[in-house]
Amino acid sequence: MSSHTGTTKSRKADSKDIPSESGSGSGSGSRSTSGSAPSASVPQVTRIVFTALLLDILAFTIILPLFPRLLQFYRDSEHGDQTSLLAWSLSRLTEFQTMIGLSDSSSSSSSSGSGLIKRPPKMDIVLLGGALGSLFSVLQFIASPVIGKLSDVLGRRRVLLISMLGNLISCGVWLFSSSFELFVLSRVIGGLSEGNVQLSIAMISDITTPATRSRGLAMVGIAFAIAFTIGPALGAYFANKDLVAMFPGLAQYGLHPFSGSALLALVLLMVESLYLYIRLPETNSDSWRMAVQESVKAEKKKDTSNGTPASSLSTPATGDAIAEKDRLEAERIVHLQHSYLARLSFTHFAHLFLFSGMEFTLTFLTFHLFDFSHMQQGALLGYIGILSSLIQGGYVRRAAHRVGEKRMVIQGMMAASVGLGCIALVSGAGGYSHAQVIPDASFGPLQSLRRAIQWLDTQEEWSRKTRMWGIYAGATGLAITSATVVNCLTSLASLVCDMGSDHPTALSSSATESSSSSSARKVQPIGKGLALGRFRSWGQLGRAAGPIAACSLYWRVGPLICYGTASLAVAAVCILAGKVLPEVRKLPIRTRVQTASAKKDL
Repeated sequence: MSSHTGTTKSRKADSKDIPSESGSGSGSGSRSTSGSAPSASVPQVTRIVFTALLLDILAFTIILPLFPRLLQFYRDSEHGDQTSLLAWSLSRLTEFQTMIGLSDSSSSSSSSGSGLIKRPPKMDIVLLGGALGSLFSVLQFIASPVIGKLSDVLGRRRVLLISMLGNLISCGVWLFSSSFELFVLSRVIGGLSEGNVQLSIAMISDITTPATRSRGLAMVGIAFAIAFTIGPALGAYFANKDLVAMFPGLAQYGLHPFSGSALLALVLLMVESLYLYIRLPETNSDSWRMAVQESVKAEKKKDTSNGTPASSLSTPATGDAIAEKDRLEAERIVHLQHSYLARLSFTHFAHLFLFSGMEFTLTFLTFHLFDFSHMQQGALLGYIGILSSLIQGGYVRRAAHRVGEKRMVIQGMMAASVGLGCIALVSGAGGYSHAQVIPDASFGPLQSLRRAIQWLDTQEEWSRKTRMWGIYAGATGLAITSATVVNCLTSLASLVCDMGSDHPTALSSSATESSSSSSARKVQPIGKGLALGRFRSWGQLGRAAGPIAACSLYWRVGPLICYGTASLAVAAVCILAGKVLPEVRKLPIRTRVQTASAKKDL
């Protein structure tokens, strides 16, 4: 990839701390000279990343509302072919439904005592859509660390453009996937090549200081909220544009009734790829690292002038003895980085395992208990998306640095626990017998809960209104969670990657190196792309497993137990997160290393 020339427009006063130049970061990720400066300001690069990410997620969300009809189309077109991949998949899903207690028999009921429940209509199609979503997440679990590592070595820009090529091939295959096998192939290619989200996070982390990190990364969440609000509607609209009817001659090449939506996604990705190739500079470069360090020094100087003690890292160490001491301290920093990232990755996995599972079953609950129409379902999901984007833009982006990312994570998890609890309570027995939901026991609280559920189920008119309020109260909690938890966990992971970035052993520029510190230079901070890729991969694993576990629990024991258990589980994860997650901003790096070492010695 040849070197990319960034924009050369004159800089405004608000970007004066990062001077402009006519050159840019290399698309191959090669190091810029120590005297050069980035070719664009932080706001400019952030806008480029945000715009590209918005286009990418819009293309991704176009298919979401089409899954049921798209899979039904494949089922109808391949009906009778027992050797196809679709027939094999549906057979395995039928076995899974029997295993979790669902039956085709019309005589089955929740009160029959057989333990089998009448299978809801089109349940196999719903589960097949969930299985394909889980497949995509599993592939992301595999690919994310690889993409992150490559971006550390080859550069963010080059790897992102290669990733976009894979996305374009994926959409191209979907455009002509008249068979289910080709459709699955398109999802596999997309799952292995999708890297825009994690690389966007890495690029924003490259160019922002710890003080502005959460503000920049909140733009990723805002892009998600906007795209998930608009994208499904675009997909549903263009699905009505039947390209087979417009161009019947192309049907022999695999054009199908949903190719209109696939074409829209392909066009969006082509525009995004061209935009990135023309506008995006390389952010994994020495010029950006030096610019960020200068900004950090300016912030520390400002804090010192305001009466805040300066970090003990302001004076580099010199001499062989001091260099060796710095090397040992740098090793401790790297050890802490791995420890903190492991805690963050586990929290990310546990949260998305619970949250994505409940999110997947929410449409089941509203359809089966409240008979929601497509419009009502869209209104509920739209409410969650719009409220989430408002919270991210109005609260997370503005207050994360002041409130603290760890505190926002805990706030979001508490909101999820309360929201899931509200949904559990208003779901009542959920069509199950009261004996199945709450067994008869002498334990007082259980008896009181059972009587409350029985009373709620007898209050039809009042109960309907109250339960609708409860559903939207729960949706409000989920919107708060969506706006805060993953964004702030990602910010914490990014900040952990920067631990030691202003340490003498972390400097890579030859201009600042001396022969007396050659041993200290061997210790390097953890690669940001690889670390964030691993962090994201654990979240994707939770997103893959969560819907399967939640669906099994939901249909086996009913919504009250399912959502109630999830509420308690989220509360437990919240308490654990409060104890194990790091507060990266609170202490200077050396103080933090010394504190951890002191605790270890005790």
